[in-house]
Amino acid sequence: MVQIIKTWPAFMSREKVLEIFNHPWAEFYFTLGRGKPQNTPEELWYTHRGEIIGFFKVREIVRNLGDNLPKLESISGETSEWQIKLMNWVAICPHPFFEAPERTFMTAFRGWHYFDWKQHVGDVYSKVRV
Repeated sequence: MVQIIKTWPAFMSREKVLEIFNHPWAEFYFTLGRGKPQNTPEELWYTHRGEIIGFFKVREIVRNLGDNLPKLESISGETSEWQIKLMNWVAICPHPFFEAPERTFMTAFRGWHYFDWKQHVGDVYSKVRV
């Protein structure tokens, strides 16, 4: 199973991130950047301030061609000022968000990278926030 792990902005509290991720919107869209992932991930895990908080199942990975993704909206239903840039790859993840089965840490990184949950939880660094 291929998995990707991403970071979430640290300026938002963990509680707020979980509130957003557990809101029953139909789908979540996460940009992966301009380079196509070499492997198709089945899960998209998230870290927040060095702790792995959980994952979404990935329904599909698509490239934003300008007409194949809906316009992103704010919580109030208005078209968001922030939209996914053209030609970026996007992970489309349906609700629900699955919280991590145990408290596990991940050293700091930027962006995303491939990740194996089972291998990571066996590592001593997963038990201590570095």
